[in-house]
Amino acid sequence: MQVTGLLKLSSYLVSVIDPQTILTNLVSSLVEILPSVQAGVLWLETNGRLRPKTVLGLPLDAATHEALHHCQLRSGEGLAGLALQHAEPQLKSATRGYQQTAAAINPVNDPLFHQLSAQLPSRLTAAALPLRVGSETIGVLELINLGHNSSDSAWQPLDQTAIPVLQAFANLAASAIKNAQLYAAAQQSERRLKAFDAVVTAISTATDLDDMVRSVLDVVVGLIPDASGALLLLDPTHDHLALAAQHQLPPDGATYLAQLPVADSPCAEVVHYGQPMQRPLLEDRGEGPLITGGLVEAAYFPLLAGGTVAGVLALYGPPGLTMHTDKDLLMPICNQVGFAIANVLLYADSSSERRKLNTVVTSIAEGVLLCDAAGRLTLANDAALALLRLDSLPFEQPLAAMPDFYRMRDMEGRPLSLEDLPFTRALAGEVFQDYRLILHGSSGDETVMSFSGAPAHAGDGMIEGAVVVFRDVTASQKVERAKDEFLAVAAHELRSPLAAVRSYADLLLRREQQRGEADPRDLHGLTILTQQVSHMLRMVDNLLDVSRIDAGQLDLQLQRVNLVHLANQVIDQQRPAAGQHPLILECNEDELVATCDMLRIRQVLTNLISNAIKYSPPESPIILHLCHRDADSPEAEGFSGPVAVLSVTNEGAGIAPEQQARLFQRYYRVRSSRTEGLGLGLYLSRQFVQMHGGRIWVESNEDIGSTFAFVLPL
Repeated sequence: MQVTGLLKLSSYLVSVIDPQTILTNLVSSLVEILPSVQAGVLWLETNGRLRPKTVLGLPLDAATHEALHHCQLRSGEGLAGLALQHAEPQLKSATRGYQQTAAAINPVNDPLFHQLSAQLPSRLTAAALPLRVGSETIGVLELINLGHNSSDSAWQPLDQTAIPVLQAFANLAASAIKNAQLYAAAQQSERRLKAFDAVVTAISTATDLDDMVRSVLDVVVGLIPDASGALLLLDPTHDHLALAAQHQLPPDGATYLAQLPVADSPCAEVVHYGQPMQRPLLEDRGEGPLITGGLVEAAYFPLLAGGTVAGVLALYGPPGLTMHTDKDLLMPICNQVGFAIANVLLYADSSSERRKLNTVVTSIAEGVLLCDAAGRLTLANDAALALLRLDSLPFEQPLAAMPDFYRMRDMEGRPLSLEDLPFTRALAGEVFQDYRLILHGSSGDETVMSFSGAPAHAGDGMIEGAVVVFRDVTASQKVERAKDEFLAVAAHELRSPLAAVRSYADLLLRREQQRGEADPRDLHGLTILTQQVSHMLRMVDNLLDVSRIDAGQLDLQLQRVNLVHLANQVIDQQRPAAGQHPLILECNEDELVATCDMLRIRQVLTNLISNAIKYSPPESPIILHLCHRDADSPEAEGFSGPVAVLSVTNEGAGIAPEQQARLFQRYYRVRSSRTEGLGLGLYLSRQFVQMHGGRIWVESNEDIGSTFAFVLPL
């Protein structure tokens, strides 16, 4: 009859798909079927430890019963631990209490086993049956006979003869538990997938942030019985949590959560550490309005976007809420929601920034063009369309098509090459200003445009595009051309009378110097007159040189020139004007011959030394350095052979970086009240050096000094 009962119980267990039902009913069913068993403990193995899932029939006080429910047995500890260790059934009778059935006991569990021995009968028999599924032991079924019961005629002792049948049943029960656990895990995975799918659907179908958080909260709260909830968004700028959506909160609770400083919120730890928290509601954490509304427990989950907290999911409910809250289910959902919230906020921010950028670009009077790294147009304002006389710009147009499409020419009227396009220069990393080009209109008219451009850098420093700003300077170009023509004519007309005045002033000065009783005042006056007329004549000559360059009429008279001898001549000529400034020539060569126009190179050196004298403090040295460099030297980079490097160094106040970029422009002068002139010296110096195929530059540090250097190919 007992075997029949065990078979029926086995059939029942196999049909049950809820593991908790099996764990709850297994021991009680065996006690009803087996006269030899009056009590039992069902242990399940987790991470190598046995933990009691069901305790039935043991005459224990409440404290000992609670302690037994929370104990853990290691392999080999107690009778159940021996069964786990050897995977074989264990049977032991005791005459001096339950502790006699145990093997080695962990000191942590020793007080519990003393209490069990004190409260259980001194004579008892215990059998520990391993719950085996194949080679795996998932737990131990411990059955206990509490001693002879003379009032029950059906009572039987628990002995070795019953062990084989009981072990066979234990294996069947183990399979039933394992199958139910696998089924429950599959059901749980299905629920999680459905919940995750519902959240993803709510996110993907939402029309805005408010709609999304409401839909997500409804889905999440629906997973937990009798739960209320709120979704709080973090404002990192003000360190506040704001109520974005709520579900069945009491009115005072919703008001309390409407706007909370993070430091004063009941979920501050969740925001700071990004970890979930489950606990009873507490008055001292400010949760009184929720408690008054009948809520007892709370669960707070961070809405994570990567490692950043975007908000908090707050769940509230009656006792048992935390037991029904599946953290493993909710954390992935909260991560998905966190990313969705971060993306929506990022998109809103980027849309706002795009609107601001579009407003700024549209309001600019100049034409603005943006391109990507390949040179394709990505943005243009209305001013650009108007200046280019187009109804719409050809976006995604390649760079190679631009010169012909816009009919671009340089200021000499030559077709523009691809390398000279404003976008090409900017994408190459160049920053430029007032780059003038001619655009031919469809009606045949010409428009002069001034372009300024710069590359657009990504966060890693790579060039990801370029921006070009341009404006119509046709009218100012005509004014400048008329001014240049006037200056050229005026200079030409002034040169002859000025030359005559200088010749006569030189004659008067020499006669005054030869007089035996020369008047010092007259001599000083004639000296100043001669210097000023020479200065005026140099300015006129500079204007004439500019006009010749513009007209393409300045030709170089090339010849073999010893640069060392030329440098010495220039220094000797500049000594009277240098005053107390020592003029020093540094050169290790006796002879350095280059093919050049001696007059123009002399003019360059004179300009550089004259400027050094003007801008240097009294008595500070001015050094002219001259050297030869081979073709493989850094100075000769870009040249096909050896070069001569000439530099002039002074100890003046230096030149600000923003001024250095404009030093070689026509009519530009460094802001100073100490000197006068037209601002043509450095412009002409650059033109003369470039006409020789050379390069000129400046190196300057404020309050230290400046060096102007140029390279001539030999």
